[in-house]
Amino acid sequence: MTNKYRGAARLFYLLGFERLIAPVLIKLIYWVGLALILIAGATGFVNASGEGIGRMLLTLFALLLSLLIWRLVSELWILAFNIYERLVEIRDLMARQTQTPAVIQPALRDGD
Repeated sequence: MTNKYRGAARLFYLLGFERLIAPVLIKLIYWVGLALILIAGATGFVNASGEGIGRMLLTLFALLLSLLIWRLVSELWILAFNIYERLVEIRDLMARQTQTPAVIQPALRDGD
């Protein structure tokens, strides 16, 4: 959020969906999920220690794969919201450049 919004305008800016809060929430959810995956992985690793080295290595591999997948999924969600924010910026820039609405021309004319 930029400094140009103050007081009630800042509240309207947030409530008017000009700035999305989902990316911040996704980052919070990512860190909570990361902690849970690490706890589950450590628990599984300790439980697998009595079953041999093969089971321990499999648990370690599953932990690393889970962390990678969790990171990729979180990045995809953030990417979707960042694309939206960039599109809003492009719309605002285009609106400032021209005050007349853009006219969409057909690809082919009737005589072509």
